[in-house]
Amino acid sequence: MDLVPRPTSTSVPGEARGYRDQNAALARDLEPIAQITGQAVAPKTMKGDFLSLEIERTRLVAVCRFLRDQLGFDLLSCISGVDMLDHLETVYHVRSTTRGQLLQLKVRLDHEKPEVDSVVSVWLTANWLERETYDLFGIKFAGHPDLRRMLLDDDFEGYPLLKSFHQVPMTVKERATTQVDPNLAVSGKYQQRGVEHVAQKKFGQGMEERMHPGTPTFGHAFEGHEEEAVPEDFYAGGKSIIGKNVKEKKKAKDGNAKNQET
Repeated sequence: MDLVPRPTSTSVPGEARGYRDQNAALARDLEPIAQITGQAVAPKTMKGDFLSLEIERTRLVAVCRFLRDQLGFDLLSCISGVDMLDHLETVYHVRSTTRGQLLQLKVRLDHEKPEVDSVVSVWLTANWLERETYDLFGIKFAGHPDLRRMLLDDDFEGYPLLKSFHQVPMTVKERATTQVDPNLAVSGKYQQRGVEHVAQKKFGQGMEERMHPGTPTFGHAFEGHEEEAVPEDFYAGGKSIIGKNVKEKKKAKDGNAKNQET
């Protein structure tokens, strides 16, 4: 949305009165629009001290030409779409660089078939602004030279800024565990299912998998290799299964050595 620059001087009352005087003069200059629309012109003062007009869809282009040619509104700065649930609206903000004023035009459109005449023939900037509004709201601008999407893909389905828009395909997610009773949160009903858990495997430090510099990882394939001696007090009381196996193997080895000596 276009914004009105606020006064920077300290004389706020005088500046505000200047805006009101300019708006009063602009309201008088807008009265001939009644001959185009066939009804009295009733501009409204918006927050920010600028005027707003509601224009019929079929009279938009003629009113825009009058504003450009007769009142000097030579710059179209913004076109916005609004979803009011029961209808759509296009909002135009036009500026006069000579008068230093901003004017808003609002057009009401049918929600089922939103279509309005393009104003590209009046302001060339409408080419991009109308394409953006069409891309996000689905409003068609009749007479536009190249009305197609400009932000989303050509095969995108739907118009994201409509309040009736849903993601495609429609997905239904399970309730979070924070939305149920804490006692039920641990129940299998609320747990995540069908998810693969990947766990990193670590090598053990047993007899067949010894990570030691200079020795093979899985077994010992070369001859003449002897296991490292394990101190007796290394395992506290022999409670470890691995330690027990090592101690038994050491005793058996010592027994074999004595038998060979005898």
